[in-house]
Amino acid sequence: MPSLEGLTEGQPTLDAINNATAQDAEEIVFPPVTREHILNCSYDSWFPKYRTVSIRSRIIPLTPDFVQYIRDDGIILADDDEDVSLPQNDDAEEEWSASSNTAGAPRRNQHLDSDSDSDSDDGQPEADPRPPNERFPEIHRQIKSVIAELGGAVHPKLNWSAPKDAAWISPHQNTLRCTSPNDVYLLLKSSSFVSHDLEHAFDDTVASSSDRPFTPVLVLRPFFAPNPALEFRCFVKHRALVGLCQRDWNHYPFLGALRPAIVSRVLDFFERRLRFTFPDGSFVFDVYVPVDADSRDELGKVRLVDVNPWAPRTDGLLFSWEELLDFKVPKPIIGSVANEEQPLEVSGTETDDDDDEDVDELVPELRLVEKDNPAAFNFSTPQYSAHKLPKEVVDASMAGEGGLREFAQRWKEMTEAEGGGDVWENAPAEK
Repeated sequence: MPSLEGLTEGQPTLDAINNATAQDAEEIVFPPVTREHILNCSYDSWFPKYRTVSIRSRIIPLTPDFVQYIRDDGIILADDDEDVSLPQNDDAEEEWSASSNTAGAPRRNQHLDSDSDSDSDDGQPEADPRPPNERFPEIHRQIKSVIAELGGAVHPKLNWSAPKDAAWISPHQNTLRCTSPNDVYLLLKSSSFVSHDLEHAFDDTVASSSDRPFTPVLVLRPFFAPNPALEFRCFVKHRALVGLCQRDWNHYPFLGALRPAIVSRVLDFFERRLRFTFPDGSFVFDVYVPVDADSRDELGKVRLVDVNPWAPRTDGLLFSWEELLDFKVPKPIIGSVANEEQPLEVSGTETDDDDDEDVDELVPELRLVEKDNPAAFNFSTPQYSAHKLPKEVVDASMAGEGGLREFAQRWKEMTEAEGGGDVWENAPAEK
């Protein structure tokens, strides 16, 4: 995590990021993170309340047998799919040559060693050899049905995490695009992020008064490629939006001119939708601001993508957690919301200034990746090699004034065939 010393004109330097150590992170004193707060950030907890401003989603509760399937070593796929998609590379051909259903396929990018395997397998029960369509047929049918309902291609995640670290094994060009249940199973079983959701979601949390149980869920959303320039991470402290920043590490010149409009739209969205409705006073949320050619500023309605804990596990991106924790909120609002009628305590200002004249005029800072910042990646780096854009799209992003419209159009032309139809949720709340 970058330190304050690693901030240059509001941006972390590459050296600061590379030199951040676990010891630095341990020096940051976080307020206690409760189990309840982690549960409040679970997708199935917040989505029903905010579904009309979110991505269309279908939530499937997972049975213990499905969870055990994810935990089991080896990858056994369903045998009822006519076309089983497998990774297309030389290594994959060797790894998958025996069968699409094999307990010997690599999992979570681990190196399989016969000696270590024989030692670790002693005393361990054998995995259920049945394919998913026989082991948990109802969930298998649900996944199939939802994929068809959402346009034929979905993006999977569990309660908190998507299997982004497993995109390397995807048969769909290093993306999280899934067109069959087997695509979903392959990503889930190959992901350490998913494993963390199941095994370590409540690590380093403190007990809370609530005894609400944890129910693992599978979330399926229509697969689409959002314009990366218009994704933002937002930080809320004591029910005040204190900062927001790009989620993508590329520099887009046209964003500078849009800064006031972006801040205004996100702040208005937060005030109307989240500030007094989310249970916890401090949290992190991600939004997408799509392009709207009919709008004066070319920006559309803000859409909620995800909610993350106010905790070290959440990436601060262009902010350091140290500065976020040290930020003094004017008139912080303390407490959690159990219901909409519950009053909240408005505390005195955290600042030393007794002048309350501008205490309610907090305008959050929007941090953008600057052109000359060495921390900014670019489209030619290995990290983005699987997501390179055509040259004309990159050129459009550099066009300055008017660049947003052209960039958005190029992006739409490149990705419109990849989506699963209308991705925004406009239906009434589920019963």
